[in-house]
Amino acid sequence: MPADELTPVQRAASYLRSLDIDGQSWITGVAINGLLAEGGDESVERAKHLVDTAVATQNDAGQLSYGPSYPIEVFSHGREYEASWELTVKKCMNTNNSTAIGHGVLDFYDRTGEDRYLDAAERAYESLLSFERTEDGGIPHHDPDLAGIKSLWIDSVYMMCPFLARYGAAAGDDDAFDEAVEQILIHAAHLRDGHTGLFRHIWVEQPNHYPQGAFWARGNGWAAAASADVLERLPEDHPKRDDLLDLFRSHCEALLPLQDGSGFWHNLVDDPHTPLESSGTLMFAYAFARGIDLGILDAETYRQPAEDGLAAVSRVVSEEGAVNRVAGPPGGPEAPLTDTPYGQGWFLMAAAALD
Repeated sequence: MPADELTPVQRAASYLRSLDIDGQSWITGVAINGLLAEGGDESVERAKHLVDTAVATQNDAGQLSYGPSYPIEVFSHGREYEASWELTVKKCMNTNNSTAIGHGVLDFYDRTGEDRYLDAAERAYESLLSFERTEDGGIPHHDPDLAGIKSLWIDSVYMMCPFLARYGAAAGDDDAFDEAVEQILIHAAHLRDGHTGLFRHIWVEQPNHYPQGAFWARGNGWAAAASADVLERLPEDHPKRDDLLDLFRSHCEALLPLQDGSGFWHNLVDDPHTPLESSGTLMFAYAFARGIDLGILDAETYRQPAEDGLAAVSRVVSEEGAVNRVAGPPGGPEAPLTDTPYGQGWFLMAAAALD
């Protein structure tokens, strides 16, 4: 079919399949989730190749996809990126980022029943449990033995928690369900602002401070999407289900009035002087749509904003299929806008959730 006859979703999926994303840790994980959400034979085949490679190269620490490929970010130590940021600390270490690939690993366990996928997921689960925790039980973003600090990142709730819930379902492990909920609630206790209901990016335990405290769109997207995905699998009688449900609903209520008339949200969701940004917009659309499907958000309130968000981003999908206006990694206030594999993945997930 000629490119000009393809839908934005078809173009975005084709573009994502063409990218070299092997070994990119969480970026690979989000891309896999997007390919599986689109669900075409070519996308599933590409996702399986990426998952199989991650499983085959899982390291001794249980890290998937060759272990962490992303250095500890400089603003962990109190410095901000500028618009033309460069990584100045080349110190790779164990993070919980690669667990994002665990979603796809467990998807192929569900599809095939092959024990190698569940075994890899178990090793990734044990890797998470091996991290030295904050005083109240939070699993830090980086291994504190290597990073020298204990920091909680809002990114982690998406990297870890849906995987934990899915592992709990696959392995029949109630402790994994407990951990999935507990980690979201602990991260929220430190990162959620009591006045706005929005999430900050990073909190460091000692000294107690926020080296990156803006209300970043993708950071809030990680929290909203993770909560929806955990609620999908969490048993109805789980003792903390209502706590997570209240958190998710109140977070969505805080996000709703911040949507721009264009359908986008801003890169800093409470600052209309920052750029309109695609990845956060797609994550909010996804979370709203999933909440509606689960019967925990009101369709009359949330369906149209979700559709408006997806439509806005659809307008910035190039003829080649690149999803534009995505804040580049690692995000935050000064991140340049570009196209990225995770932007492609979130476009496909949001489109599937709204289909």
